[in-house]
Amino acid sequence: MIYLKTLSLWVLALSVHNCYGFFRFDYNKYLKMKKLDTAGGGLNASTLWIDQPLDHFNPTDTRTWKMRYLENLSFYQSGGPILLFIGGEGPVQEGWLEFGLMASFASEVNGAMYQSEHRFYGASIPNDDISVENLAYLSSAQALADIKNLMEFLKSQTQFSNSKVVVFGGSYAGNLAAWLRLLYPDLIDAAVSSSGPVLAKTDYYEYLEVVGSAIKNYGTPDCYDKVAQVFRRYEELLKTADGIEQLKQEESVCDGVDLNVLENQYVFFLAKIAGWAVAVQYGDPDHIRDFCSKNMDGMKEHTLDDIFYNTWNKELRCSNYDFNMMIEGLQNSKDSKPWIYQTCTEFGYKMTTTSDNQPFTHLPLDFYIKMCTGVFGPEFDQRRIDEGVSKTNDKYGGLTPNVEKVVFVQGEIDPWHKLGVLKDLSNEAPARMIPRASHCSDLVSDDANDMPERVAVRNFEKQKLKEWIGM
Repeated sequence: MIYLKTLSLWVLALSVHNCYGFFRFDYNKYLKMKKLDTAGGGLNASTLWIDQPLDHFNPTDTRTWKMRYLENLSFYQSGGPILLFIGGEGPVQEGWLEFGLMASFASEVNGAMYQSEHRFYGASIPNDDISVENLAYLSSAQALADIKNLMEFLKSQTQFSNSKVVVFGGSYAGNLAAWLRLLYPDLIDAAVSSSGPVLAKTDYYEYLEVVGSAIKNYGTPDCYDKVAQVFRRYEELLKTADGIEQLKQEESVCDGVDLNVLENQYVFFLAKIAGWAVAVQYGDPDHIRDFCSKNMDGMKEHTLDDIFYNTWNKELRCSNYDFNMMIEGLQNSKDSKPWIYQTCTEFGYKMTTTSDNQPFTHLPLDFYIKMCTGVFGPEFDQRRIDEGVSKTNDKYGGLTPNVEKVVFVQGEIDPWHKLGVLKDLSNEAPARMIPRASHCSDLVSDDANDMPERVAVRNFEKQKLKEWIGM
Protein backbone atom coordinates (compact mmCIF):
# COMPACT_ATOMS: atom_id res chain seq x y z
CA MET A 1 0.00 0.00 0.00
CA ILE A 2 1.16 3.53 -0.71
CA TYR A 3 0.73 5.26 2.65
CA LEU A 4 0.47 8.99 2.15
CA LYS A 5 4.18 9.82 2.32
CA THR A 6 4.09 11.14 -1.23
CA LEU A 7 1.13 13.33 -0.38
CA SER A 8 2.68 14.70 2.76
CA LEU A 9 5.75 15.63 0.78
CA TRP A 10 3.51 17.34 -1.74
CA VAL A 11 1.76 19.25 1.01
CA LEU A 12 5.11 20.14 2.56
CA ALA A 13 6.69 21.38 -0.52
CA LEU A 14 3.99 22.72 -2.61
CA SER A 15 3.75 24.86 0.37
CA VAL A 16 7.21 26.13 -0.44
CA HIS A 17 10.51 25.26 0.06
CA ASN A 18 14.23 26.27 0.95
CA CYS A 19 14.70 25.23 -2.51
CA TYR A 20 13.93 21.95 -0.93
CA GLY A 21 10.32 22.50 -1.71
CA PHE A 22 8.04 19.87 -2.78
CA PHE A 23 9.81 16.65 -3.08
CA ARG A 24 12.63 18.58 -1.51
CA PHE A 25 15.41 19.75 -3.77
CA ASP A 26 18.25 17.47 -2.60
CA TYR A 27 21.32 19.34 -3.75
CA ASN A 28 23.70 16.57 -2.73
CA LYS A 29 21.92 14.15 -5.08
CA TYR A 30 21.81 16.87 -7.74
CA LEU A 31 25.58 17.23 -7.53
CA LYS A 32 26.14 13.51 -7.92
CA MET A 33 23.80 13.40 -10.89
CA LYS A 34 25.33 16.40 -12.64
CA LYS A 35 28.91 15.68 -11.51
CA LEU A 36 29.40 19.41 -11.08
CA ASP A 37 32.62 20.72 -9.63
CA THR A 38 32.76 24.42 -10.36
CA ALA A 39 33.97 25.87 -7.11
CA GLY A 40 35.35 23.27 -4.72
CA GLY A 41 36.60 19.78 -4.12
CA GLY A 42 35.03 17.13 -1.91
CA LEU A 43 32.50 17.94 0.78
CA ASN A 44 34.40 20.00 3.35
CA ALA A 45 31.60 21.14 5.64
CA SER A 46 31.88 20.77 9.40
CA THR A 47 28.82 20.39 11.63
CA LEU A 48 28.59 22.81 14.55
CA TRP A 49 25.96 23.74 17.14
CA ILE A 50 24.90 26.91 18.90
CA ASP A 51 22.55 27.44 21.83
CA GLN A 52 19.49 29.51 20.97
CA PRO A 53 16.72 30.92 23.19
CA LEU A 54 13.46 29.07 22.78
CA ASP A 55 11.67 32.43 22.79
CA HIS A 56 13.71 35.44 21.71
CA PHE A 57 10.89 37.81 22.61
CA ASN A 58 10.25 36.78 26.23
CA PRO A 59 13.23 37.75 28.40
CA THR A 60 11.79 35.86 31.37
CA ASP A 61 11.92 32.55 29.46
CA THR A 62 15.45 31.18 29.88
CA ARG A 63 14.95 27.88 28.06
CA THR A 64 17.38 27.10 25.24
CA TRP A 65 17.88 24.54 22.49
CA LYS A 66 20.71 23.60 20.13
CA MET A 67 20.64 24.79 16.52
CA ARG A 68 22.74 22.99 13.92
CA TYR A 69 24.81 24.90 11.39
CA LEU A 70 27.49 24.02 8.87
CA GLU A 71 30.86 25.65 8.20
CA ASN A 72 33.23 25.51 5.23
CA LEU A 73 36.38 27.64 5.35
CA SER A 74 37.98 26.21 2.20
CA PHE A 75 38.07 29.58 0.46
CA TYR A 76 38.40 31.82 3.49
CA GLN A 77 41.26 34.27 3.79
CA SER A 78 41.64 37.00 6.37
CA GLY A 79 39.34 39.92 5.63
CA GLY A 80 36.93 37.87 3.55
CA PRO A 81 33.18 38.12 4.15
CA ILE A 82 30.89 35.77 6.05
CA LEU A 83 28.51 34.10 3.59
CA LEU A 84 25.40 32.41 4.96
CA PHE A 85 23.12 30.06 3.05
CA ILE A 86 19.88 30.25 5.00
CA GLY A 87 18.12 27.01 5.81
CA GLY A 88 14.40 26.89 5.19
CA GLU A 89 11.78 24.20 5.67
CA GLY A 90 14.10 21.22 5.57
CA PRO A 91 17.42 19.88 6.87
CA VAL A 92 20.74 21.51 6.01
CA GLN A 93 22.48 20.13 2.91
CA GLU A 94 26.24 20.48 2.70
CA GLY A 95 26.16 20.62 -1.09
CA TRP A 96 25.21 24.29 -0.89
CA LEU A 97 28.60 24.95 0.75
CA GLU A 98 30.49 23.26 -2.08
CA PHE A 99 28.79 24.19 -5.33
CA GLY A 100 26.39 26.75 -6.66
CA LEU A 101 26.14 30.52 -6.60
CA MET A 102 27.33 31.07 -3.03
CA ALA A 103 30.33 28.75 -3.35
CA SER A 104 31.29 30.38 -6.64
CA PHE A 105 31.05 33.79 -4.99
CA ALA A 106 33.08 32.57 -2.00
CA SER A 107 35.90 31.47 -4.31
CA GLU A 108 36.03 34.97 -5.79
CA VAL A 109 35.92 36.96 -2.53
CA ASN A 110 37.70 34.56 -0.12
CA GLY A 111 34.51 34.06 1.84
CA ALA A 112 33.78 31.90 4.88
CA MET A 113 30.71 29.80 4.11
CA TYR A 114 28.00 28.82 6.58
CA GLN A 115 24.57 27.26 6.41
CA SER A 116 21.98 27.66 9.15
CA GLU A 117 19.29 25.12 9.98
CA HIS A 118 15.82 26.52 10.64
CA ARG A 119 14.27 25.78 14.01
CA PHE A 120 11.95 22.74 13.96
CA TYR A 121 13.56 21.27 10.84
CA GLY A 122 16.25 18.65 10.35
CA ALA A 123 18.17 18.08 13.58
CA SER A 124 17.21 21.49 15.01
CA ILE A 125 13.93 20.60 16.71
CA PRO A 126 13.70 22.15 20.20
CA ASN A 127 13.31 19.32 22.73
CA ASP A 128 12.59 16.99 19.78
CA ASP A 129 8.96 18.03 20.24
CA ILE A 130 6.55 18.89 17.41
CA SER A 131 3.44 19.14 19.57
CA VAL A 132 1.11 22.05 18.84
CA GLU A 133 2.16 23.58 22.17
CA ASN A 134 5.85 23.54 21.24
CA LEU A 135 5.20 24.69 17.67
CA ALA A 136 4.05 27.98 19.19
CA TYR A 137 7.78 28.82 19.11
CA LEU A 138 7.98 28.24 15.36
CA SER A 139 7.73 31.43 13.32
CA SER A 140 9.69 33.41 10.78
CA ALA A 141 10.38 36.07 13.41
CA GLN A 142 11.94 33.53 15.79
CA ALA A 143 13.96 32.06 12.91
CA LEU A 144 15.26 35.48 11.89
CA ALA A 145 16.31 36.14 15.48
CA ASP A 146 18.13 32.78 15.50
CA ILE A 147 20.14 33.89 12.47
CA LYS A 148 20.85 37.25 14.07
CA ASN A 149 22.26 35.42 17.11
CA LEU A 150 24.41 33.18 14.94
CA MET A 151 25.81 36.09 12.96
CA GLU A 152 26.56 38.06 16.12
CA PHE A 153 28.36 35.03 17.53
CA LEU A 154 30.49 34.69 14.38
CA LYS A 155 31.20 38.41 14.25
CA SER A 156 32.40 38.26 17.87
CA GLN A 157 35.31 36.08 16.75
CA THR A 158 38.49 38.05 16.12
CA GLN A 159 38.97 36.73 12.58
CA PHE A 160 35.52 37.97 11.55
CA SER A 161 35.29 41.22 13.50
CA ASN A 162 35.61 43.33 10.35
CA SER A 163 33.97 40.90 7.91
CA LYS A 164 30.93 41.87 5.89
CA VAL A 165 27.91 39.54 6.06
CA VAL A 166 26.07 38.35 2.93
CA VAL A 167 23.06 36.03 3.10
CA PHE A 168 21.62 33.79 0.38
CA GLY A 169 18.21 32.16 0.46
CA GLY A 170 15.86 30.35 -1.89
CA SER A 171 12.09 30.02 -1.69
CA TYR A 172 10.89 30.55 1.90
CA ALA A 173 14.53 31.09 2.84
CA GLY A 174 14.57 33.72 0.09
CA ASN A 175 11.94 35.55 2.13
CA LEU A 176 14.17 35.27 5.18
CA ALA A 177 17.14 36.69 3.27
CA ALA A 178 15.21 39.83 2.35
CA TRP A 179 13.64 40.13 5.79
CA LEU A 180 17.05 39.93 7.50
CA ARG A 181 18.04 43.07 5.61
CA LEU A 182 14.74 44.62 6.65
CA LEU A 183 15.06 43.87 10.37
CA TYR A 184 18.83 43.81 10.91
CA PRO A 185 20.43 46.10 8.27
CA ASP A 186 23.33 46.99 10.57
CA LEU A 187 24.32 43.33 10.83
CA ILE A 188 23.46 41.95 7.38
CA ASP A 189 25.25 43.86 4.61
CA ALA A 190 23.69 42.33 1.47
CA ALA A 191 21.33 39.57 0.41
CA VAL A 192 20.19 37.37 -2.47
CA SER A 193 16.50 36.46 -2.38
CA SER A 194 15.87 33.70 -4.93
CA SER A 195 12.29 32.63 -5.73
CA GLY A 196 11.06 34.14 -2.49
CA PRO A 197 7.23 34.30 -2.17
CA VAL A 198 7.39 37.38 0.05
CA LEU A 199 3.65 38.06 -0.23
CA ALA A 200 1.63 35.87 2.09
CA LYS A 201 -1.74 34.87 0.64
CA THR A 202 -4.37 32.43 1.86
CA ASP A 203 -5.85 31.28 -1.45
CA TYR A 204 -2.90 31.08 -3.79
CA TYR A 205 -4.84 30.03 -6.88
CA GLU A 206 -2.22 31.61 -9.15
CA TYR A 207 0.14 28.72 -8.41
CA LEU A 208 -1.80 26.30 -10.61
CA GLU A 209 -2.40 29.03 -13.19
CA VAL A 210 1.36 29.18 -13.71
CA VAL A 211 1.58 25.39 -13.83
CA GLY A 212 -1.13 25.41 -16.49
CA SER A 213 0.57 28.15 -18.49
CA ALA A 214 3.86 26.25 -18.43
CA ILE A 215 2.12 23.09 -19.69
CA LYS A 216 0.40 25.09 -22.42
CA ASN A 217 3.52 26.97 -23.50
CA TYR A 218 6.17 24.27 -23.16
CA GLY A 219 4.36 20.93 -23.18
CA THR A 220 3.58 18.79 -26.19
CA PRO A 221 0.74 19.95 -28.48
CA ASP A 222 -2.64 19.50 -26.82
CA CYS A 223 -1.04 18.48 -23.50
CA TYR A 224 -2.95 21.18 -21.62
CA ASP A 225 -6.26 20.13 -23.19
CA LYS A 226 -5.58 16.48 -22.45
CA VAL A 227 -4.82 17.23 -18.80
CA ALA A 228 -8.07 19.18 -18.53
CA GLN A 229 -9.92 16.29 -20.19
CA VAL A 230 -8.50 13.81 -17.67
CA PHE A 231 -9.61 15.88 -14.71
CA ARG A 232 -13.08 16.48 -16.14
CA ARG A 233 -13.45 12.74 -16.60
CA TYR A 234 -12.39 12.11 -13.00
CA GLU A 235 -15.18 14.42 -11.88
CA GLU A 236 -17.73 12.71 -14.11
CA LEU A 237 -16.79 9.27 -12.80
CA LEU A 238 -17.17 10.46 -9.20
CA LYS A 239 -20.83 11.32 -9.81
CA THR A 240 -22.08 7.70 -9.85
CA ALA A 241 -21.43 4.51 -7.90
CA ASP A 242 -20.44 2.66 -11.06
CA GLY A 243 -18.14 5.49 -12.05
CA ILE A 244 -16.45 5.46 -8.65
CA GLU A 245 -15.87 1.72 -8.89
CA GLN A 246 -14.43 2.12 -12.38
CA LEU A 247 -12.14 4.92 -11.22
CA LYS A 248 -10.92 2.88 -8.25
CA GLN A 249 -9.99 0.03 -10.56
CA GLU A 250 -8.29 2.24 -13.14
CA GLU A 251 -6.32 4.20 -10.55
CA SER A 252 -5.49 1.29 -8.21
CA VAL A 253 -7.28 2.88 -5.26
CA CYS A 254 -7.20 0.77 -2.08
CA ASP A 255 -10.43 -1.09 -1.36
CA GLY A 256 -11.00 0.63 1.98
CA VAL A 257 -10.98 4.14 0.53
CA ASP A 258 -14.51 5.54 0.16
CA LEU A 259 -14.47 7.97 -2.75
CA ASN A 260 -18.01 9.03 -1.89
CA VAL A 261 -16.40 11.01 0.94
CA LEU A 262 -15.63 14.51 -0.31
CA GLU A 263 -12.40 14.85 1.67
CA ASN A 264 -11.08 11.61 0.18
CA GLN A 265 -11.87 12.95 -3.27
CA TYR A 266 -9.82 16.05 -2.47
CA VAL A 267 -6.85 13.88 -1.49
CA PHE A 268 -7.19 11.96 -4.76
CA PHE A 269 -7.13 15.18 -6.78
CA LEU A 270 -4.24 16.51 -4.70
CA ALA A 271 -2.26 13.42 -5.66
CA LYS A 272 -3.10 13.68 -9.33
CA ILE A 273 -2.18 17.36 -9.50
CA ALA A 274 1.09 16.79 -7.64
CA GLY A 275 3.04 15.20 -10.48
CA TRP A 276 2.33 18.11 -12.80
CA ALA A 277 3.17 20.66 -10.13
CA VAL A 278 6.53 19.03 -9.42
CA ALA A 279 7.33 18.75 -13.13
CA VAL A 280 6.89 22.50 -13.53
CA GLN A 281 8.25 23.77 -10.22
CA TYR A 282 11.55 21.96 -10.57
CA GLY A 283 11.57 21.54 -14.33
CA ASP A 284 12.46 23.41 -17.47
CA PRO A 285 10.82 23.49 -20.90
CA ASP A 286 12.47 20.23 -21.99
CA HIS A 287 11.45 18.46 -18.80
CA ILE A 288 7.86 19.68 -19.08
CA ARG A 289 7.68 18.51 -22.68
CA ASP A 290 9.09 15.11 -21.72
CA PHE A 291 6.68 14.81 -18.83
CA CYS A 292 3.76 15.50 -21.16
CA SER A 293 5.04 12.90 -23.61
CA LYS A 294 5.42 10.21 -20.96
CA ASN A 295 2.10 10.87 -19.27
CA MET A 296 -0.25 12.01 -22.03
CA ASP A 297 0.81 10.86 -25.48
CA GLY A 298 -1.24 7.98 -26.78
CA MET A 299 -4.08 8.64 -24.35
CA LYS A 300 -7.23 6.81 -25.32
CA GLU A 301 -10.54 8.55 -24.95
CA HIS A 302 -11.87 6.28 -22.21
CA THR A 303 -8.78 4.59 -20.77
CA LEU A 304 -6.54 6.15 -18.14
CA ASP A 305 -4.49 3.09 -17.19
CA ASP A 306 -1.18 4.47 -18.43
CA ILE A 307 -1.69 8.10 -17.48
CA PHE A 308 0.46 9.20 -14.53
CA TYR A 309 2.16 5.79 -14.51
CA ASN A 310 5.57 7.35 -14.13
CA THR A 311 4.34 9.63 -11.38
CA TRP A 312 2.36 7.26 -9.22
CA ASN A 313 4.15 3.89 -9.26
CA LYS A 314 1.24 1.72 -10.25
CA GLU A 315 3.26 -1.44 -9.82
CA LEU A 316 2.57 -1.00 -6.10
CA ARG A 317 -0.50 -2.73 -4.79
CA CYS A 318 -2.81 0.23 -4.26
CA SER A 319 -2.95 3.93 -3.46
CA ASN A 320 -4.52 5.15 -0.24
CA TYR A 321 -6.37 8.46 -0.53
CA ASP A 322 -7.98 8.38 2.91
CA PHE A 323 -8.16 11.91 4.35
CA ASN A 324 -8.22 10.81 8.00
CA MET A 325 -5.15 8.65 7.52
CA MET A 326 -3.39 11.58 5.87
CA ILE A 327 -4.21 13.81 8.84
CA GLU A 328 -2.98 11.17 11.29
CA GLY A 329 0.25 10.84 9.34
CA LEU A 330 0.81 14.58 9.23
CA GLN A 331 0.20 14.96 12.97
CA ASN A 332 3.26 12.80 13.62
CA SER A 333 5.47 13.86 10.70
CA LYS A 334 8.60 15.80 11.59
CA ASP A 335 9.13 16.32 7.86
CA SER A 336 5.78 17.92 7.13
CA LYS A 337 4.02 19.11 10.27
CA PRO A 338 6.25 22.15 11.02
CA TRP A 339 5.89 23.63 7.54
CA ILE A 340 2.15 23.06 7.44
CA TYR A 341 2.01 24.86 10.80
CA GLN A 342 3.75 27.87 9.31
CA THR A 343 1.36 27.97 6.36
CA CYS A 344 -1.61 27.70 8.73
CA THR A 345 -0.34 30.48 11.01
CA GLU A 346 1.74 32.88 8.87
CA PHE A 347 1.70 32.39 5.12
CA GLY A 348 -1.37 30.65 3.71
CA TYR A 349 0.14 29.55 0.38
CA LYS A 350 -2.81 27.22 -0.30
CA MET A 351 -2.66 26.04 -3.91
CA THR A 352 -6.29 25.76 -4.97
CA THR A 353 -8.22 25.20 -8.19
CA THR A 354 -10.31 28.33 -7.52
CA SER A 355 -9.29 29.87 -10.85
CA ASP A 356 -10.79 28.75 -14.16
CA ASN A 357 -7.52 29.63 -15.91
CA GLN A 358 -5.87 26.27 -15.25
CA PRO A 359 -6.64 22.66 -16.22
CA PHE A 360 -7.14 21.07 -12.80
CA THR A 361 -10.24 20.65 -10.65
CA HIS A 362 -11.62 19.73 -7.26
CA LEU A 363 -9.06 21.22 -4.87
CA PRO A 364 -10.86 24.03 -3.01
CA LEU A 365 -9.60 26.20 -0.18
CA ASP A 366 -11.91 24.30 2.17
CA PHE A 367 -9.70 21.21 1.79
CA TYR A 368 -6.68 23.08 3.15
CA ILE A 369 -8.69 24.65 5.96
CA LYS A 370 -9.79 21.17 7.02
CA MET A 371 -6.17 20.09 6.88
CA CYS A 372 -5.17 22.90 9.26
CA THR A 373 -7.98 22.18 11.72
CA GLY A 374 -7.45 18.42 11.42
CA VAL A 375 -3.72 18.52 12.13
CA PHE A 376 -3.63 21.31 14.73
CA GLY A 377 -7.13 21.76 16.15
CA PRO A 378 -10.39 23.63 15.47
CA GLU A 379 -8.93 27.02 16.39
CA PHE A 380 -6.66 26.86 13.31
CA ASP A 381 -9.51 27.85 11.02
CA GLN A 382 -9.64 30.22 8.07
CA ARG A 383 -10.00 33.24 10.32
CA ARG A 384 -6.73 32.33 12.03
CA ILE A 385 -5.00 31.76 8.69
CA ASP A 386 -6.25 35.08 7.30
CA GLU A 387 -5.15 36.94 10.44
CA GLY A 388 -1.69 35.37 10.24
CA VAL A 389 -1.37 36.27 6.56
CA SER A 390 -2.36 39.87 7.29
CA LYS A 391 0.14 40.17 10.15
CA THR A 392 2.92 38.72 8.00
CA ASN A 393 2.36 41.22 5.21
CA ASP A 394 2.06 44.10 7.67
CA LYS A 395 5.29 43.10 9.40
CA TYR A 396 7.46 42.53 6.34
CA GLY A 397 5.85 44.71 3.66
CA GLY A 398 4.50 42.12 1.24
CA LEU A 399 5.63 42.82 -2.33
CA THR A 400 7.30 46.09 -1.36
CA PRO A 401 9.61 45.40 1.59
CA ASN A 402 11.54 48.50 2.62
CA VAL A 403 14.98 47.11 1.87
CA GLU A 404 18.17 47.97 0.06
CA LYS A 405 21.13 45.87 -1.04
CA VAL A 406 18.93 42.89 -1.89
CA VAL A 407 18.80 41.19 -5.30
CA PHE A 408 15.43 39.57 -5.99
CA VAL A 409 15.41 36.77 -8.60
CA GLN A 410 12.44 34.84 -10.01
CA GLY A 411 11.96 32.21 -12.71
CA GLU A 412 9.35 32.65 -15.43
CA ILE A 413 7.87 29.16 -15.04
CA ASP A 414 8.27 28.98 -11.27
CA PRO A 415 4.72 28.70 -9.89
CA TRP A 416 5.79 30.78 -6.88
CA HIS A 417 6.87 33.84 -8.82
CA LYS A 418 3.44 35.48 -8.62
CA LEU A 419 4.09 36.08 -4.91
CA GLY A 420 7.57 37.48 -5.47
CA VAL A 421 9.16 40.84 -6.21
CA LEU A 422 9.12 41.17 -10.01
CA LYS A 423 10.15 44.80 -10.51
CA ASP A 424 13.02 46.85 -9.15
CA LEU A 425 12.10 48.35 -5.80
CA SER A 426 14.95 50.82 -6.25
CA ASN A 427 18.43 50.95 -7.74
CA GLU A 428 19.60 49.28 -4.54
CA ALA A 429 16.92 46.57 -4.61
CA PRO A 430 16.88 45.26 -8.20
CA ALA A 431 14.74 42.40 -9.46
CA ARG A 432 15.52 39.96 -12.25
CA MET A 433 13.31 37.45 -14.05
CA ILE A 434 15.02 34.47 -15.71
CA PRO A 435 13.08 33.37 -18.82
CA ARG A 436 12.15 29.69 -19.11
CA ALA A 437 13.54 29.06 -15.62
CA SER A 438 11.86 27.65 -12.56
CA HIS A 439 12.39 27.50 -8.83
CA CYS A 440 15.71 28.71 -7.35
CA SER A 441 17.60 27.84 -10.51
CA ASP A 442 20.02 30.75 -10.11
CA LEU A 443 21.36 29.24 -6.89
CA VAL A 444 22.83 26.14 -8.51
CA SER A 445 26.07 25.91 -10.45
CA ASP A 446 26.63 26.89 -14.06
CA ASP A 447 26.97 23.97 -16.42
CA ALA A 448 27.95 23.58 -20.05
CA ASN A 449 24.34 23.57 -21.24
CA ASP A 450 23.12 26.45 -19.10
CA MET A 451 20.94 29.18 -20.56
CA PRO A 452 22.94 32.37 -21.16
CA GLU A 453 20.16 34.38 -19.48
CA ARG A 454 20.60 32.44 -16.24
CA VAL A 455 24.38 32.74 -16.34
CA ALA A 456 23.96 36.49 -16.87
CA VAL A 457 21.71 36.77 -13.81
CA ARG A 458 24.20 34.87 -11.66
CA ASN A 459 26.96 37.21 -12.82
CA PHE A 460 24.73 40.20 -12.06
CA GLU A 461 24.07 38.89 -8.55
CA LYS A 462 27.77 38.48 -7.83
CA GLN A 463 28.59 41.88 -9.30
CA LYS A 464 26.00 43.64 -7.11
CA LEU A 465 27.14 41.81 -3.98
CA LYS A 466 30.75 42.80 -4.60
CA GLU A 467 29.66 46.39 -5.10
CA TRP A 468 27.64 46.42 -1.88
CA ILE A 469 30.37 44.92 0.31
CA GLY A 470 33.15 46.96 -1.29
CA MET A 471 35.08 44.18 -3.01
